Amino acid sequence: MAKSLVNSYQQRLESLLLEEKEAFAGVEDVIERIANKLGEIGRSFDDSESTTQEDDNTSWVKELREIINDVENHVESFLGKNERDKKVLSDGFRNDMQQIDTRLAGTIQREEDTVEKIKQDYMNLSESLRSCLMYCCIFPENFLLAKGKLIRLLVAEGLIEEKEGKVMEDIAEEAVHELISQGMIQIYDEYSENGSKLLVPKAIREFCVRQIEEGNLKLSCSNSESSVPQKARRIITSLDMLKGDNHQLWSLYLIGNEQSVEEKRDWLRFSGAKSLRVLDLENMKIQTLPDEVGELIYLTYLGLKQTEITELPECLSNLKALQTLDIRWCGNVEELPDWVLNLSSLRHLKMFKNYGYCGVKIPSGIGTLANLLTLTGIDASGDIARELGNLIQLRRLGVMDVDENNINVLFSSIMKMQDLLSLSLDSKHGSEQGKLVLPESISPPPSLRKLRLEGILGKIPNWLGSLERLTKIRLGFSHLSENPALVLQLLPNLKHLILWQAYDGKQMGKEFCKAGGFPKLEILTISSWVLEEWTEIEEGALPSLMYLRLHSCSRLRMLPEGLQFVTTLKQMLLLPLLDDHAERLKPDGGLENYKIKHIPKISFMTTSMVKEIFEARRGVTGEEV
Repeated sequence: MAKSLVNSYQQRLESLLLEEKEAFAGVEDVIERIANKLGEIGRSFDDSESTTQEDDNTSWVKELREIINDVENHVESFLGKNERDKKVLSDGFRNDMQQIDTRLAGTIQREEDTVEKIKQDYMNLSESLRSCLMYCCIFPENFLLAKGKLIRLLVAEGLIEEKEGKVMEDIAEEAVHELISQGMIQIYDEYSENGSKLLVPKAIREFCVRQIEEGNLKLSCSNSESSVPQKARRIITSLDMLKGDNHQLWSLYLIGNEQSVEEKRDWLRFSGAKSLRVLDLENMKIQTLPDEVGELIYLTYLGLKQTEITELPECLSNLKALQTLDIRWCGNVEELPDWVLNLSSLRHLKMFKNYGYCGVKIPSGIGTLANLLTLTGIDASGDIARELGNLIQLRRLGVMDVDENNINVLFSSIMKMQDLLSLSLDSKHGSEQGKLVLPESISPPPSLRKLRLEGILGKIPNWLGSLERLTKIRLGFSHLSENPALVLQLLPNLKHLILWQAYDGKQMGKEFCKAGGFPKLEILTISSWVLEEWTEIEEGALPSLMYLRLHSCSRLRMLPEGLQFVTTLKQMLLLPLLDDHAERLKPDGGLENYKIKHIPKISFMTTSMVKEIFEARRGVTGEEV
């Protein structure tokens, strides 16, 4: 690790000065200066921060390692020589050490400049943005935080200041985007299909952690305390870390997989628990919630995503302040109990069943939850489709089990949601088999930014081309006979397009995208079991494309002519790639290499490589894969 490397070499130099006192006579001053500078660097490392392999590869640490290696080489060379003219040898060694001393001073200065810049950038932030940034730093180093989850947490934690006429989540999203634009938060994988994951750069995080330790992170915007105990928000990996904890907790995050959580039913029986606002158990191996959860009357966020909870206990009906309930991929929860209607403060109800392909049944009366902004993974059967029309304030809606019996009523309800930003519709009987018959006469509201349609479509609805605010579309298992790109390429703001078994054509040509088509598209994913030829891309098409993913196109024999003109491309993924096609793409003599040689990063896996992986897996399990 970086700190141990610096400290150990400082100690080595100090030991050498004692052991080789005679040999170093006349040059000990320059060695002492280098040892002192190394000591200064060692003390600058934050004792509370552990360094990882990734940290050891930063430019700052690499530079230090090179300098230390150079010092060691010069010292060994000096001690190994036995020249008669001691003065010439000493002068040469002194000159070498002075150069290294200058390099080391420059390294220290650059690091100090970096820290000073971070401090200035931090001080230029508003108090609200500082709180948002520091909040991101309570999580472990290199922890990836989903942008949507961060927004909901910032609101639940009370770190967002209200503004008249604005939705709190919109204010939080603006804050996150501002921090991203200033480089205080980074998008980890900007080409991810599963939403943005955020990361705080190491140097900024270290600075913010010190601010938190000094008590500069407020509990909430409405809390006037200038100094808050660091342990008011806890990130733990084991329930044993809660033993003897008497602090008043504001939020508690259990990160990782706790194997023996069921044996510790008293884990919420500590004096500080009842003040909790946030309880996040995501990915925990827990099957039942303790009764004490019902006593957390201040709780605003309950995260049960990917736990093994099989039933939501009735004690949760006491949580009148609850804003977010996340039960995606949560055990075997098939139906929400009636008491969920008592959660009058609920803003986000996120659901997705752990098995099968149908939605979670919700109780009649769901339309009374007037604060609800997010409702996903629901079964729209019965009268639910009609009742959704009462939730005119919804921003995000995800409906499953959509069929001909409820689609018209459902769309009539959706049309009332004039602020709807995201809509996801899944056909009944699963996307690969179920038909998704969409009405032509009723369209979603023009505010829509994200649209996901899963199921067999007879044709692209006429209204799709009029949704000019759309930035992301996924068409899954649509099996269209006409290429949907003929309509989609005209959408002026579309940035992310996923065509997953959406088009059953064996051939695509330049009609997929004409010159100027898809003007803002940055990410394109095509998955097709039948596509054999993509012959041409017209020059001037896809002018903003940065990432191209061809997945499960196992019959595709060549890449389109004109791909070489899409100069904005930064990444391409081919999975799988026919073995003979891989030969044609090779940089040394590959006939098609000219189409892709301008792309900085290309990832692929050939069909033979995929076959080897499957055979190896079958050999380990002894089962058919």
